[in-house]
Amino acid sequence: MRIEAIPNFATGIYALIAKKSPCIRDLHQQIAEEVSAKAGSGRILDVGTGPGYLPLAIAKRASGPEIFGIDLSSGMVDIANKNAKEAGLSGRVKFQVANASSLPFADGYFDFVISSLSLHHWLNPCACFKEIHRVLKNNGEAYIYDIRKDTAQETDAQIRRQYGWFLSFLFLKVVRLHSSLSFKSAENLLSSLEANFSQKRVEESGVLLRLKLVK
Repeated sequence: MRIEAIPNFATGIYALIAKKSPCIRDLHQQIAEEVSAKAGSGRILDVGTGPGYLPLAIAKRASGPEIFGIDLSSGMVDIANKNAKEAGLSGRVKFQVANASSLPFADGYFDFVISSLSLHHWLNPCACFKEIHRVLKNNGEAYIYDIRKDTAQETDAQIRRQYGWFLSFLFLKVVRLHSSLSFKSAENLLSSLEANFSQKRVEESGVLLRLKLVK
């Protein structure tokens, strides 16, 4: 059974793991670099924001964009808002409870939509992508990241060299057991979308897959 929202009683544990895990922290930094280099202004939406670490990392790199984060878990949103306040970024980074399949924003509201390590939780991915398409401006882009299940052996070996046996085991085996998709399954998902994106493709980004879409 796929669970869309992390239960409130577990949000603090998840937030701590995501903050302390070098693997997850480095992935957030990698994504933040890619997104901030691409979207230096306008409005950005982060779908499935969790504790808000990714939007905050982007805001620290790029002072121009206004960033919104949504999550189904009210506990996660509370933690994200607290993190934004502590970072002094509450004015530019806002979080609220919302469902990716029914986004509470007007048509064409965002210049850029992102999501990281959340896609595997979506019960109805096609509906979520339809909503992402709706809230994007014309020519707006979406980068949807998730962990890749079928990484090359060299990629796995590099992770082990970088993080050691124990952390790499947790990341490559335990985390990837429920939080990953193969390159082919990502391609099949994009080909099944009803939303009329002008461009859509799957790209490799180390241990991540990036689904890149343009309205």
